[in-house]
Order: sequence, then structure tokens, then C-alpha cells
Amino acid sequence: MLAKTFRGPHNLYRRYQAFLESTTASIGLAWLVVAALRALPVYPPNWTLVIGGAIALVGIRWPLLAFLAAVGVLAYPVYTVNLYLAVLFLAAGLLGARWFAHFLGATVLTLSTPLLAQYHLHWLVPILGGLWWGTAGAAIGGLAAVWGKLLGGMAGLNPDWLILSGQVPSAQAMVVRFQGANSLDTLLLLIEPFASTPDVVLYNLLQVVGWIVAGGVVGSLAQRRWVRYRTPWSILVVTAGGGVIMLATHLGLPYWLYNALTPEAVAALQNRTAPLFSLLVVIVVGTTVFTVRESLDLPVAPRQSIWRRRRVRTPAVRPVRPPRRKKTVRVGTARNPDPVPVQARPVSSLISDLPEWEPPQDESGLIMLEID
Repeated sequence: MLAKTFRGPHNLYRRYQAFLESTTASIGLAWLVVAALRALPVYPPNWTLVIGGAIALVGIRWPLLAFLAAVGVLAYPVYTVNLYLAVLFLAAGLLGARWFAHFLGATVLTLSTPLLAQYHLHWLVPILGGLWWGTAGAAIGGLAAVWGKLLGGMAGLNPDWLILSGQVPSAQAMVVRFQGANSLDTLLLLIEPFASTPDVVLYNLLQVVGWIVAGGVVGSLAQRRWVRYRTPWSILVVTAGGGVIMLATHLGLPYWLYNALTPEAVAALQNRTAPLFSLLVVIVVGTTVFTVRESLDLPVAPRQSIWRRRRVRTPAVRPVRPPRRKKTVRVGTARNPDPVPVQARPVSSLISDLPEWEPPQDESGLIMLEID
């Protein structure tokens, strides 16, 4: 009953799968651009909506062009904050444009990490990256961890994910920190939050490594044959394993490098509700999303009426006909009166196929024909 109910949406998805996936990625990119332009309002409000709609429409057919347009549109707001930040932003966007546009969905998921961290959903990024893109989930997890830390440090926050969880970096704080900074000051403001002491450097580095390991492990296991044949329970185990790695990274690592923690991080470490909530969300959402995706990739079920009972068809038995009797021709002569049965040959319907009759040359007796 459930399969018959969802047959229509399943058929629609299989027919327009590429179109739907590209549309979702382009809408996500447009949403990020609109959110950034609202945080740094340098364009008129009506233009912000038009720019977002144009990027969404162009991204459906030309993702590379949409990504380049997004980089160009966001370059001016970043320039109003700091010239050197705009140069670094353009360099990173243009150098990785082909890779970012080719994996536009992964790019949107990675860039949305600071926004997801506001609702304690940032653990989903490496887990979903591993489930959807396989072993590339390691790169997605590492880039997401670095991007969230970098944006938080630019806003003056501690780049520790224990503190970044539940917060969103403020654009106005970035303007205050980088306004009027020269090239050297800009680099120092970017690096200083990560490298105040050697223990802080190691602590931030191992947090990034934890995200990389979580995404890589989930991505490698999700491609195994036994996982795909035993969904959803196998996916539940895989996502739980990735969540446990993230939990050990955020809660186990501070006990080893306790000197790298700030008083805010120590206070956040006492609250175990947020990490456990993130773990539960990773297991439930990751298992549900991957199971639905695998179900949608299956062939469409044949069309049947919902109200008609299923009938079991039995193969029809064809009657056995008795063998046909063969007609024989008995030929006898005066010298040999006993007729000899000869099997009749099939007579062709064409007259031209019949042989011409010739009179016998040797025997002058009578020919007796008897047909049964």
C-alpha cells in the first residue's frame, strides 16, 4: 500500500533526478548569497532578492556560471570590510571554481556549517558528506571544520567548536575587527585565534582531524556492499559510528589538552546536552536521508490498481494432440502383386513443382493403386 502510494513521486524523481538535484543545489547557493547580503547590506533590499533568484535560475543549467556570479556579487561586500580580505576571497573562489561548481551540493553543505552550528546541526556536515559523496566526505569534513573556525575567529569568537556550537558569527564584529587593517594585520587577525599557544594550535588541529576522520570513515563504510543490502539498520550503525567519532573529538579531546581550554570552553564542556543532541540528530537524520535516497534510486514499481486484489496467474496448459496418421501409397505391378507401402510426400500447391509424367520404358504391366 505504501509503495503504491509513493509510486507517482518516485516515478517523477527518477525521470527528473538530475534536474531536481541541480535545482536543490542552486537554490541552496542562492540562499547562502541572500543570507550573506542581508548580513552585509550594501545592495538595495529589492536587488538582493533579484540577485538570489537569478543565481538560482542560472545554477540549474550552468552551475559554474552561477558560482562565479556568486563570488563576484559577494566580493564587493567583503571589499567594504577589508580590501585584503576581498583579495583572498576572490583568489580562493576563482582558483577552486571548477571543483566547487562541479560539487555544488557539497560546496553549499560546507558553506552552511556556521548557520547549522547555530542550531547544533553542524555534525551533519561530515556525516552527510560521507553518505552522499563517499570518501570525499573526509575533505568535506575538514573544509567545514576549517571554514567554521575561520569565520568564528574573524568575528572575534573562540574557534573552539565547544563555543561555536549554538552561536552564529556576527558580520558587524568582522567589520569592527578588520576595518582599516593593512595586509600584515589582516593575516595576523586571521591566524591569531588558532595559534595563541602551541597547545591551542594542536587542539584546533586535532579537532579538524576529528572531522576528517568522521567523514572519511562514514564515506568508506557507506560504499560497502553489506551496508547497502542491510539498510536501514546498517546505515544506523554507520551514522552512529561517525557520531561517536565526533563526540570523542569534542568531549574527549579537551580532557587531554585541558590547558588549551578557555574559561568559556570549560563552562561549555560541563553541558553535555548539546553534544548528545547533535549525536541523536546525526543518527536519525543521516539514517533517514540515506535510506530515502537509496529507495529513490531503485527502479519504479509496476503500475497496479490499489483497489484490485492481486491475482496469481497460473500458466495455461495446452492440450496434447494425438499424432496424425501418415498416408501411405501401395504400388503393385503384374510381376510383383504384393503392394509395397510408400510414405506419401507433401504435395505442393504450385503446379510448376510437380514432375512431368513419362510412360514406363521396361514394364508393360498394369499399375495398381490402393489408397487407405
